[in-house]
Amino acid sequence: MRPGRWRYLRTARLMLQLPTYARLVWGLARDSRTPVGLKLLLGGALTYVITPVDLIPDVIPILGHADDLTVLLLVLDLFISNAPIAVREEHMARARTGESTLDEDLAELRLLLGTRFDQIRDSLPSLLERFGGLGDADEVKRMIAERRAHRTKPMGVK
Repeated sequence: MRPGRWRYLRTARLMLQLPTYARLVWGLARDSRTPVGLKLLLGGALTYVITPVDLIPDVIPILGHADDLTVLLLVLDLFISNAPIAVREEHMARARTGESTLDEDLAELRLLLGTRFDQIRDSLPSLLERFGGLGDADEVKRMIAERRAHRTKPMGVK
């Protein structure tokens, strides 16, 4: 495997967890026990991502979308980590077991993001393929299994 591919593998593993995180964030955002200030912070970040006005214009390759992603990830981290612990644990349990209504949630997200939702969804496979050939889910699972096997070998065994 070529150098740097593990970084893309870790990214792919994270992407496989995105539905769980999306369920968690959406559940927290809809819960009345989550502070309004956190919801406003999340709304501000989503507005920044959706609007065409950016610190770095989207027409600049890679960097143009990197600022959107950076803002979104930082705010999501703040949003999740500052949500009340009991509420966060409750929604995380629902997200992991699939008890949240993902189809309904995604339909609402599609309404919020409009055409941007379809653009992001449609560009993901080509981005995964371009950045390390990770567009094939079976290939990602195979690489994860190889990595686990490599980690579990005793020292000195090749």
